[in-house]
Amino acid sequence: MVELSVDTERQGEAVAAAVRVFTEYGGFVRSIIRLWVRDVCRREDMFQELFLRLVERPVPPDVQNVRGYLYRAILRDAVDVAREEENEKRHLKEYAERNKISIYNSHSRRALLRETAEKGSVFACLIRQLRQREAQVLTLRYRDNYSIPEIAAEIGIDRYSVSRYLASGLRELRRELAVE
Repeated sequence: MVELSVDTERQGEAVAAAVRVFTEYGGFVRSIIRLWVRDVCRREDMFQELFLRLVERPVPPDVQNVRGYLYRAILRDAVDVAREEENEKRHLKEYAERNKISIYNSHSRRALLRETAEKGSVFACLIRQLRQREAQVLTLRYRDNYSIPEIAAEIGIDRYSVSRYLASGLRELRRELAVE
């Protein structure tokens, strides 16, 4: 029972710290997101995700330039959003070419979104079979199209470890699917 109250207390402190940051820097955060992200819906998602991330991992106390810290976090998220948008466009084009249809037809777009959602749920189901680090590396590599050096920088490990996690994760997925 004591552990539960300690965890609840820490969570309350983390939420309070995030609220303080957003109270002081909320306008700055919104303006930077608006600068880097065109899609209005994605802007609001980024704002909320940043808040949740700050609850999960508050700004370290040794950070003297909170604006710079937040700017880098937003920029990293904006790059991810741009990468997602490029992936969506690429999938849409590939789907249209494969099925010889116009990408401007709303029925075709709905079919593509359904197909993409199905692929995403299959990917998520398969990834759940892996250890956390393997799943993280495979997700960054194959869903988000990160290069091996980008993955290494993102999660703070060396490139050789990324390669090992990729190899072991793929080996495990092949074994699961009985492909080998």
